[in-house]
Amino acid sequence: MILSPFTPIFFQPRKGSNGVPSRYIQTFAPTDHIELQLIGVVGDTPPTTKLYDAYDDSEIYTIVWSSWQMNTTDLLYFATITGLSNGHYYIVMDGIGTSEPFKVTDYELELNQTTLIQYAMKDNKQRDDAVFLIDRMPMFFDFRVPGGFKDGGWAFGVENEQFVTDDANIVELYGMESTQKTFTMGEGDGVPIWFGELLNRLLTCHYVYFDGVRYARKESNVPEVNIQDDLLNSFVITQVVQKVTLLNPAVEQSNHVAIRRTGEDGVDNDYRGTDQVISLEDNINRLIN
Repeated sequence: MILSPFTPIFFQPRKGSNGVPSRYIQTFAPTDHIELQLIGVVGDTPPTTKLYDAYDDSEIYTIVWSSWQMNTTDLLYFATITGLSNGHYYIVMDGIGTSEPFKVTDYELELNQTTLIQYAMKDNKQRDDAVFLIDRMPMFFDFRVPGGFKDGGWAFGVENEQFVTDDANIVELYGMESTQKTFTMGEGDGVPIWFGELLNRLLTCHYVYFDGVRYARKESNVPEVNIQDDLLNSFVITQVVQKVTLLNPAVEQSNHVAIRRTGEDGVDNDYRGTDQVISLEDNINRLIN
């Protein structure tokens, strides 16, 4: 059983790493949905997983896994952590390890210095290490990071075709403008290097929203890592993205319902509760023979 690499919590231990660990503590808002996914095979039992208070190591609660049978052999276990009170926490997952500590805060001034990145694939055919649709319901991951878009990081482009007449007048036959922006992550204390790895991975998704606005990677651009201090394992990471402008209204409506976690009537809808078991007979999204 493997932990999905799209999970926005870091579990891998730092072994053989030189330098001082990053001082940045990953931060979430109480309304964020921290999605955990485990991929296994039918018959696997999910590991005992507990949430702890990082201040005194006291147990908060045992995380309850839901299950969904992906096909005749593969099984997904998933859980969502949300609605936590302000504080510092960590997760212990038997057989996987202990997560890096993370903070939950509703302090507006602090959250205003962060960006909520939400991401999902359009279906379950693209990857075998994560699930993004369960019974037609999009499953978006939430990854909150320090940083945002600076005005000085904008660049403008155009795709056009022109015709020059005999008297040297220019006739615009076709034109479509574009705006590229540089997203800067980790100013101040910087961020651990795994933030850049996850940013690069999540930008392979079809749907990526930065604070509710959809962007895509610009061509083959990848995160650029800027070292602040050779002795400190903390980095400023930049990534060029482009705002998506040609949108399918039906898809966008469905996605925004999903990322806001509300029903079409605007009422909160806990469609990712942690007490459900979905069988293969109910799975209409991904049957792979």
